[in-house]
Amino acid sequence: MKRILVVTLVVAGILLFAGFIHSPLPLKSVAYVSLAGSGFLIGYSVRLNPLLPAFGLARIGRRSILFFIPALVLGAALGILTRYTFDLSALPVSLKSFVLTAPLVGATEELIFRGYIQGYMQSIGRLFSVIYASSVHTCYKVLVILSLSIPLQFDFFFLILWTFLGGTVFGLLKDLSRSSLPPVIAHAAFDIVLYGGLSVAPVWVWS
Repeated sequence: MKRILVVTLVVAGILLFAGFIHSPLPLKSVAYVSLAGSGFLIGYSVRLNPLLPAFGLARIGRRSILFFIPALVLGAALGILTRYTFDLSALPVSLKSFVLTAPLVGATEELIFRGYIQGYMQSIGRLFSVIYASSVHTCYKVLVILSLSIPLQFDFFFLILWTFLGGTVFGLLKDLSRSSLPPVIAHAAFDIVLYGGLSVAPVWVWS
């Protein structure tokens, strides 16, 4: 129960960060304090355990390696499908500077949401942990957009549905492979395909 409480507080801090990150000062300080609090709690919860397993990065085994290529293909396919829904070409015409940052953003999200949060909530149930992590990730994305001072004209239903479904697929990848590496690979491939042609990150990716 103590572990679940800590993870719940970590989630609360992440969501507060998302909800206040675009606010003017002094409200914006709530975002940074909340994020720092979540970071502290994560460090506190893993202090007595090996660091890599806490984020789903235990020793690479044959089981996880088998998922590397399918994860890469899945991530790229989801990126192409998303570009299609936005009436974009299947792949970026040219790669811009954000292509270097995009996979790092996706990898960080996977290590937090699928690695840490899903991993620590797994004691309640494997399917529950997958859905919980995906739901939190979706709420994070929505709150980042809602916190903008100027409303963004955006199909929120598409954002919510696509983020939740994609997060669920990535969560299942993590659960089946017993490693965060396959979802990290899938998310990185997705972000490269979808955002590689951008010079700056869209607001729901980088706040």
